[in-house]
Amino acid sequence: MKTKLLLLLFLLIGNFGFSQLTTINPDTVCYQTPGSIYEVPNTPGYTYNWTVTAPGIINSGQGTNSIGVDWSNAAPGLIPGAVTVEAVDANGCTAEVDLDVFIYEVIPVIDLQGPFCPDEACVTLTATPPGGVFSGPGVTGNEFCPTDAGIGNHTITYTVTINGCTFTNTIVYVVNPGPTLTPIQHN
Repeated sequence: MKTKLLLLLFLLIGNFGFSQLTTINPDTVCYQTPGSIYEVPNTPGYTYNWTVTAPGIINSGQGTNSIGVDWSNAAPGLIPGAVTVEAVDANGCTAEVDLDVFIYEVIPVIDLQGPFCPDEACVTLTATPPGGVFSGPGVTGNEFCPTDAGIGNHTITYTVTINGCTFTNTIVYVVNPGPTLTPIQHN
């Protein structure tokens, strides 16, 4: 007869540059994350079999108490039962626990009106969600100056970090050359 053992599933988030052990369900993973680590306590005599819902891919650790998973091809949203581990003890008894995974994505929106003329005054850049950083030709802080950008098509990038996840979006804008006049002629 198989008996169920209670296992605490620990999550080690390896893609944020720091490690954090937690049992929060679901796990929140940044969109296009290539490396998340999942583990349970290592109990001597246990063997571990992990399964991951596609498109997640186990890239290390199968058979151990800790695996690495590549979520980079997963669409944003909730994946119920995304990570499952089955432990088998020396007597053949099994226990299983699973974890939902939420693939977190934010698509920043840049609010910029255009096209621009080369002699227009600087404009304040805004984007949602707030708190990010703008970059690109003619951008200083949160201002865009057509005079500094120059004539042509240019790209402004907005990058924002939320809950350890970094999201970026771009917008292409145009600075038109504007009319040219020769001096007024007279007789």
